[in-house]
Amino acid sequence: MPILFNKYTLRTIYSLFLVFLLSSCSGAEADVQQTGYPPVFPDYTEVTVPSAFAPPRFRVTVPCEKQRVEFLAGQEQLVVKGSEEIRIPRRGWHKLVQTGTPAIEVRVAIKQEGRWIAYEPFNIYISRIPIDRYLTYRRISPGYSVYGAMGIYQRDLYTYREKPVIENSFAEGSCVNCHSYAAGDPDNMMFHIRGKQGGTVIIADGKTGFADLKTPQTLSAGVYPYWHPSGDYIAYSVNVTRQLFHSSPDKVLDVYDLASDLVIYDVKNDRLILPPQLQDSTIFETFPAFSADGKTLFFCGAVSSGEESDPLELRYSLYKTTFNSDDGSVGDLITKVLEIDGKSIAFPRPSPDGKRLMFTLSSYGTFPIWHPEADLYLMDLDSGRVRNTEELNSADTESYHSWSSNSRWIAFSSRRNDGLHTRPYITLLNEDGTFTKPFLLPQSTVSYYDDLLQSFNIPEFSKGSVVFSPRGLKKHSRPVSY
Repeated sequence: MPILFNKYTLRTIYSLFLVFLLSSCSGAEADVQQTGYPPVFPDYTEVTVPSAFAPPRFRVTVPCEKQRVEFLAGQEQLVVKGSEEIRIPRRGWHKLVQTGTPAIEVRVAIKQEGRWIAYEPFNIYISRIPIDRYLTYRRISPGYSVYGAMGIYQRDLYTYREKPVIENSFAEGSCVNCHSYAAGDPDNMMFHIRGKQGGTVIIADGKTGFADLKTPQTLSAGVYPYWHPSGDYIAYSVNVTRQLFHSSPDKVLDVYDLASDLVIYDVKNDRLILPPQLQDSTIFETFPAFSADGKTLFFCGAVSSGEESDPLELRYSLYKTTFNSDDGSVGDLITKVLEIDGKSIAFPRPSPDGKRLMFTLSSYGTFPIWHPEADLYLMDLDSGRVRNTEELNSADTESYHSWSSNSRWIAFSSRRNDGLHTRPYITLLNEDGTFTKPFLLPQSTVSYYDDLLQSFNIPEFSKGSVVFSPRGLKKHSRPVSY
């Protein structure tokens, strides 16, 4: 009598066959059982990733002839083999995620000199907490004198797809920088263009305009931006800066202020507001940031000692004032919120839920991307307590950071890989106020980070895809009054 197999029986047999294959080169059947996690790049051991994320592909960093990796989640198994990289199929990865298990177990084995070596398994934890689908960043060579090819790009975090928002090839010699969203809304977004066709591109309520924010009354055009949560205002610093090149081998470059003020741009009325209390020549005001409720304007400030100021002695504190969204006015009282002795604060970023504020702390100045000692710190806005987020920081530079719209995910830039290229990392804020182990943004191939000799600057979350075309910008210019 013939033996009949239905599709479920065949699936069970196939699964057992996969287990047999893997057990022949890992676990107890391996020639060598290695202690510790496998050395992999990117380091995805014991990280927490969003359930909707693109698969975290990696490679073993020790020389080997073959790699074999088993992924286990509930009753689902996935075996991936490779000689250079472990490229997890998206469909297979999402099958594992959809089992609903809190973690995917990863078992790695490599073949060296004819022997199979198995490492201790590690977990990739799966979070069901949503993350904004898109991340926008500028890609630029890590130099400081000639920027060459650059662009602002938007990455779909659910896939590996990346698209340009704008590249500087549209105008010779131009620079594009400082993109910013109003509460992650792609219909309210802006960025600067520097050069022959310079100005500020402002997308408001889905309509694109072009504004020149330099006036006879301001030090410069707008520099560091931050949107009011209503989308009706953008706070900018206006700065006069200089570059400082160091002779010491452990320092390369600093950018420092000769003068710096804050201005408010009224988006709906194309009007530049110049609050006199934020035009104080004795204070270098910079890095504005509105609170989650829009009633407070935070900023960084350093006391100027005049033309004799030593840029290496400039240390910035955190200040705040009130803001009235009815007319765009700021309060007369300027309050120093936080001063850390011998340190300088940059990039204050309040969480959208209004509970916390993250900032970058370095030894001096306002250009922490070239400071290896720059770290991320977190402030509780209710209690005022401040802590070093040691679980995020490394021996090299951590600088710019942004919150997801639900205040649970953080994207930040770090030079921990090679000390030169800034790369985007992501982490989850736990209920107890700590962060999970940060992970490098996955790419379709691991060699992407080897081949792309550019830095990722200003990683910003957004809830949707930006729709923008540089054609006809001058036709849609915004006449700015003040």
